[in-house]
Amino acid sequence: MSRFTILILLVCLCSCSGRRTDEERSLGILPGIEAPGWPAHDSRLDVLPGFRNPPPGYGEVPFWWWSGDTLNAERLTEQLRQLHNKGISGVQVNYSHLDTPGWMTDQDEPGIFSDEWWKIWSRVAKESARLKMGIGMSTYTIDWQRGAPNLFHKLFYSKAHLNAFEIEPGEKFMLRTGEIAEIAISGDTFSARAYRSEEGLPLKGGIDLTALIRNGRLRWEAPEGTWEIWTYRTIRKEGSLNPLMPGAGDTVLNGFFRPFEKMSSGRASKGLNYFFNDELQLAVGKYAWNPDFPEEFRKRKGYDLFEVLPAMWVDIGNISPKVKMDYADVRMSLIEERYFRPIYLWHAERGMIFGCDSWGRGLDPSEFGDYFRATRWYTAPGHDTPGGKADLIKGRISSSIANLYRRPRVWLEGYHSLGWGASPEQLMYATRETFLYGCTLLNLHGLYYSTYGSFWEWAPPCYHFRMPYWDHMDSFLSYFDRLSWLMSQGHTVCDVAIVYPVAPWEAEMDGETAKNTSFELGEKLMAAGISFEFIDNESLARAVVENECLNVRNAGASYKALVFADMDAVRWQSIEKAAAFARGGGNVLSVGVLPSVSDRAGRNDGELIRINDLTFKDNCRFGIVDEAVEAIRNSFTQDVTGIGQTVRYLHRKAGFRDVYMVMDAKPGATVEFRCKGRAELWDPWTGETRTLKVRGETAEGTLVELPLEEYEAQIVVFTPGKKHVNPAETSDPPAPAELFFPLEWNVSFIPTMDNKWGDFRLPATGRRMIGPEARRFRWAPETKDTAETAMLPETDDSTWEEKLHGFGSQLYVLGPVSKNLGIYYFERRLAEMKHLDPSVPEYVYGRKFEWEAYDFSWRQGKEGDPGHQGYHGLKRTVSNDFLCMGKPEQALNEIRYVDEIPEGRYYIWTTVTVDNDLTADILFSDQPPRDKSHTSPVLTPSVIYINGMPVSFPNNGIKLNAGVNTILARYDHAGRGHFVLRMHGAPEATASRPLSMKWADDDAVIPFDIYAGKSGAEWFRFLSAPGTSAISFETPGEAEAWIDGVPMKKQAEGSFVAEKVPEKAAVVAIRIIPPRPGISGGALIPEPVEIETDGSGMMRTGDWSECGILKNYSGGIRYRNKISITSAQAKSGIIADLGKVAGTAAVYVNGKKAGVRVAPPWKTDITSYMKKGENTVEILVYNTLANHYQTIPSLYRGDPVSGLLGPVRLLVEERKK
Repeated sequence: MSRFTILILLVCLCSCSGRRTDEERSLGILPGIEAPGWPAHDSRLDVLPGFRNPPPGYGEVPFWWWSGDTLNAERLTEQLRQLHNKGISGVQVNYSHLDTPGWMTDQDEPGIFSDEWWKIWSRVAKESARLKMGIGMSTYTIDWQRGAPNLFHKLFYSKAHLNAFEIEPGEKFMLRTGEIAEIAISGDTFSARAYRSEEGLPLKGGIDLTALIRNGRLRWEAPEGTWEIWTYRTIRKEGSLNPLMPGAGDTVLNGFFRPFEKMSSGRASKGLNYFFNDELQLAVGKYAWNPDFPEEFRKRKGYDLFEVLPAMWVDIGNISPKVKMDYADVRMSLIEERYFRPIYLWHAERGMIFGCDSWGRGLDPSEFGDYFRATRWYTAPGHDTPGGKADLIKGRISSSIANLYRRPRVWLEGYHSLGWGASPEQLMYATRETFLYGCTLLNLHGLYYSTYGSFWEWAPPCYHFRMPYWDHMDSFLSYFDRLSWLMSQGHTVCDVAIVYPVAPWEAEMDGETAKNTSFELGEKLMAAGISFEFIDNESLARAVVENECLNVRNAGASYKALVFADMDAVRWQSIEKAAAFARGGGNVLSVGVLPSVSDRAGRNDGELIRINDLTFKDNCRFGIVDEAVEAIRNSFTQDVTGIGQTVRYLHRKAGFRDVYMVMDAKPGATVEFRCKGRAELWDPWTGETRTLKVRGETAEGTLVELPLEEYEAQIVVFTPGKKHVNPAETSDPPAPAELFFPLEWNVSFIPTMDNKWGDFRLPATGRRMIGPEARRFRWAPETKDTAETAMLPETDDSTWEEKLHGFGSQLYVLGPVSKNLGIYYFERRLAEMKHLDPSVPEYVYGRKFEWEAYDFSWRQGKEGDPGHQGYHGLKRTVSNDFLCMGKPEQALNEIRYVDEIPEGRYYIWTTVTVDNDLTADILFSDQPPRDKSHTSPVLTPSVIYINGMPVSFPNNGIKLNAGVNTILARYDHAGRGHFVLRMHGAPEATASRPLSMKWADDDAVIPFDIYAGKSGAEWFRFLSAPGTSAISFETPGEAEAWIDGVPMKKQAEGSFVAEKVPEKAAVVAIRIIPPRPGISGGALIPEPVEIETDGSGMMRTGDWSECGILKNYSGGIRYRNKISITSAQAKSGIIADLGKVAGTAAVYVNGKKAGVRVAPPWKTDITSYMKKGENTVEILVYNTLANHYQTIPSLYRGDPVSGLLGPVRLLVEERKK
């Protein structure tokens, strides 16, 4: 054959491969697209090279939240490079929302689509393209039709001609023979019709009266019989977009999507990818309307809609459910053709991944009218799975759509709201399961542009570069790169199809029951080890029956069983194809009711009864799901069967190979696969493959021994036509010898919290990397005894109070005291107290009441309660109302304080100490805060006493005497507020630091002093990190420090160095003399104590959050130890078994990195790194941000358990290197 002939053939092949059939065109299938993340459907494809080294586009794609701070292009591009270094495929920009009415988009400067915003976008997109990453945008919050002036409101919803319509009937009129109707017609009425009526219901047909409407009136004389006059009008839905109007999709493309191409010119446009609809809202209710709807209905259904339109509201006979189904079908067809499909094609033709997560996530089949039909118009149908859990039904719905319509990917929006303690171990199991359920694109929900001093979050955590374990995250990410590549190629293979229950919703025939039964069936099939998919009416209609299977063209799907679950209504195409399948030897089953309604003729249709009899054999009709599952199990040889146990699986035909993902198989379990050929285990951790042990063949399949742990995903790959050769037989080796390390490990600390941009603490001053530090202290005022013993490590401080830095006791609170107790004399006595001993209770008519110290910080208010925040976490605010009394209860995005007893009264007592006589203002809350920083009842004092005397309101110009002044205030109900004394006439304070009450940096505020002028030294103690060599901290007082009982050398103000560095965790004691009354407790140490270590520390394995200050340490610890092995052992296989790790771990042997583990099993083969004699083994463990967030008032703090939990050992196996 000549080279010219070969060239012509290649050209022809290329042309054919890119040519679409009419069916492919109608389904939106675009063959031959070569773009990042687009898989192949070529049966000749060898998937092994791509598995070993995945091509671009199969990495993780996070949501990049551009809320929380002013956008900075340098910061954004810096973050992009950090992501690129870990193999992230692309990013998707998101904006959060406020919790104000309408849920307005929460955006900082610059505003979305402003000129400055486009400049930043263009620069970031250009950098993304340079890095060969994709960048797209989500419509989350910006396209919501909730009334807020979001971006889409500005672009579309505010324009009346783009608004959606609904049809509704006007007032109805009954007439009999010869009666004349004189009816006033409203201006929005567009049609009137008279229907003959029987038994109070209109009948099909009628007379069109629209032409008789003149000057807003209709006059008509009824012919013989009883008649109903119906008028129809349209209601415009303000603040919406009409998806039924011609050009709806193009309108959105022109206003929103196409500007990204225009404003990302040149190289930047090449980076566009990963656009997303999140919780999309469309005006597509049951009665959605467009002016051309009647015409389209007639063309598609062959009859006049107005003849039967009353059926949408009342029963007009057997045809009623048909009308509803036909109306729903036309409505959905117009939405698809005019809205969804054009937007889909714009993305697909450019090779873009376009994903979604709708409100119903497929669990509401009626969403958009038909969830399946709407969601097929995404290149990556998808859903979310909150809280670290996989969702079988969501996964199978999304993956079924992708498989039946050959969409390239299945989008998994993963694990929002799991909390700051989310670890890769948790993510690993959940993500394996979601991939087992059919997902192929991993999107970790949290990637924040800013965490704003730890006070901005959106359904945390942020899984990316802020997490201590980020350094090890490439191991996790590369695992799913490989799995994403492999499980995206080709198509799914499964035996069972469940009809997705849309028709019962359309016909209003108990769709809820159909949904519940269908989903229960899916769950029980999977629990029984039987894979399944959901199938829609259109896929079922285009399927063909071949060899007792139901094969869906252009999908590769082939089913042996089809199930209708409580489908009281059904599309005629579906039941016709089901009947053909049954006649062709297929298994067609029903669970619950049989179809009684269809879109052929409605109800009471003899033809439907006949076809039901043909379709559902007596032995295929079941009353409960369990019976159907058992029947399916026994109807044919299952694709995968665990011998002696149940396993779950997913089967893909990828190129010329069969790929099985299997979970739940115990080590050494035998599993039968309905497949033959060479059987291998493919390892997503490394990309390596190894031959599996085949125990035998059956008539249809192969018995394979699986080696991995039950919780792991085992990727079993068959190469048909290749002869299988078992690995060399070996006798069962003896149990490995165990070598244990010394109990104590040398530890050094590896800080990871980079505060360059103020992500963890504001203002971003001081050291950039936040390492070990003391935040909570044991605290006590100095006494004669503590002056001698407080610095000694053996001193028992368990009865001392605990203080958080910055927070100190400033008030005493008593109550609630019932109003009915008659408290006048009691109150006067309290007001006259010169000092208060909290250990002495108060009595009112024999009732005992005790004073409690009330701590707060002049910067951050009440500990653990910064006031109202927003949805899904902290929102950069600290309420000025630090005084909280009553019973706390969780309210909308805040803690609300309510009465503990009816008419309960509360008292606060304190003093202020001033050097000279002065005049002060009393500032207290008397109305709800303007910033809506809380919704508790407002705490306004009913009476205030200064130096025993009540003061009048307003409280301006209060005289304070030099020295101590006592204060008593009474509150007559629970709630929240503030109470502040400030020097009269002092100028307003300048802006305070971020995340502060307005009183924080106000020098005119007079601090409270619960000690009534008495001031003395105070002691602070904490268990420091092993190897502590120095400490430094801010204090307004005079400080001394000890470590392990030994005085530390003062280097500078607040900086102390250990004369001798203790190896183990040692007690640090700090003595501070306050500069003046009113500064006490944690207020004497306003910021954490910074700890320096020299790497000489020693620590045992275990949970480091139980080790003093390390409870609040988020970062890394390098554990180092030495172990010696013999020459014989050096020739054996050696496994480092870490026992258990809370976090992630990298193992180094003799200075070389031997492996990284981010999830169980916590074992690494270190054979090639060990040598005869002494070996140095290092284990670098990173934890999560849960430890840091223990002192942040987040609702998502998480579990702080951290570290190398152990036991750590070496397993020495008898094998050669």
